[in-house]
Amino acid sequence: MIELIINNFEKIIGSILVAVFGGYITYRIYRKTRFSQAAAIFRTKVLTELEGLYPIPTNWPPETMMIDRILKEKFPKLQIAVAEFRPFLSRSEKTAFDEAWSSYRVGEDGREINQQDYWQYIPHSGTSVVNGKEETHDNTETYQDNFKRNVDNLLKFAKHT
Repeated sequence: MIELIINNFEKIIGSILVAVFGGYITYRIYRKTRFSQAAAIFRTKVLTELEGLYPIPTNWPPETMMIDRILKEKFPKLQIAVAEFRPFLSRSEKTAFDEAWSSYRVGEDGREINQQDYWQYIPHSGTSVVNGKEETHDNTETYQDNFKRNVDNLLKFAKHT
């Protein structure tokens, strides 16, 4: 038996390496297929929930404050979609995805304790004092662009490869 192994050592090692490589390729195909399916589902759920608001805001509410209520109503389903898709991302992508989700919900300067703050999607302008400096802000022309950019940033993680 030992003689058989010694005489066919290269063939045995070659067979093992081929089997391991085949298993690795199968695993990669399986993982990529599962990711593609999860990405398609995530993309569909987000697009369905934001229908009329994204990508082109054809159904944006005429009352400026109404978007806050609309997005708060859509939040539970979007949160489920985010939670279901997140496990399919790599560790480094999860951090960036969490940041994109946070920017969508509370804005780039928002506080996480607010959980939802859609003020960035409401047209407003004014001045405020921060750390002793007066700052002016005006998003009356860019509030819908902010929304599109934030949703784009979420959906880029579900790109089809």
